[in-house]
Amino acid sequence: MLTVKNVSKHYGDTAALSGVSFHIKQGETTGIFGMKSAGKTTLLDIISGYLLRYTGNIEFCGINIKKQAAFCRKQIAYIPEGNKLFPEMSVREYMTFFCGINQVKGMQCRKAIDDELSFAGIYSLSEYPIRALNALDCARTAIAAALATSPKILLIDQPFYGLRMDEVRVHQVFLKAVAQRTTLVIASDSIAGFSDVCKQTLVLNKGRLVSNDGVNLFSMADTKARIRLRIACVPSQAKAAFQFIPGIRDIDFRSAPEQGVWDVLIDSENGEDIRKQIWFAAATAKVPVLEMRYLHISPEDMFLQLTGQNQGEDI
Repeated sequence: MLTVKNVSKHYGDTAALSGVSFHIKQGETTGIFGMKSAGKTTLLDIISGYLLRYTGNIEFCGINIKKQAAFCRKQIAYIPEGNKLFPEMSVREYMTFFCGINQVKGMQCRKAIDDELSFAGIYSLSEYPIRALNALDCARTAIAAALATSPKILLIDQPFYGLRMDEVRVHQVFLKAVAQRTTLVIASDSIAGFSDVCKQTLVLNKGRLVSNDGVNLFSMADTKARIRLRIACVPSQAKAAFQFIPGIRDIDFRSAPEQGVWDVLIDSENGEDIRKQIWFAAATAKVPVLEMRYLHISPEDMFLQLTGQNQGEDI
């Protein structure tokens, strides 16, 4: 449905995006995650068809967005961070305005608004001024207005912006319902709250895509394991001992508080427990193992690793 090919965007000498490529299938809820200034908002601006100065190519249902931006903007709804509603308007007035600028008018507009007000659970608030709404109802108003235009893709930047924890839980359920209506793409600084929403996850770090296209960060965590060793030898000796063990994804060495001692983090794939293989390999190579622990890798751990935020752990 949406294919992003080698997209890059620079602001002067600063690269907001560098060679980003991925594909989103119809009906597939995708999360774009990364720390602040990772390039998430720039990417949504480009996908929406509002930011057209970039290199690379984006195809929406086989259509080049750059060449037919006006057409694509009618098919792709975009809710920026903070919702950006007009506080002096009532909920219904805002939805009517939003439908109007997207060429949805007359009976079609009125029916669509009534349907989406009911779907969002805010029909009783339809005549309230937006300035009187709480953050959760503002978020639902923005989504209801977008859905009233029958978009093929709905982009939301920071869906949980300004919400309390109890409101986040309520909004999670609503987003899952929204995902049944359209292809949903969200962007967030945090992965918290999206495990039941996203079928695909993309992680950006400093404008680069650091996760694999088509991979779900939340399901990946269930197929990986981490083993932590404390060894009393040089890293090269341990690396040589472990390099031929099948199932090892990555080996990372970190200095330990004791002199001549290193902590080794070994990631294995497919949830395989390779502690026995490591123990026998260490014994054969005469690598002194002072400690071995089996660690669970959470999606948050993986996100921090991919974004370069996990600089160490309490060992």
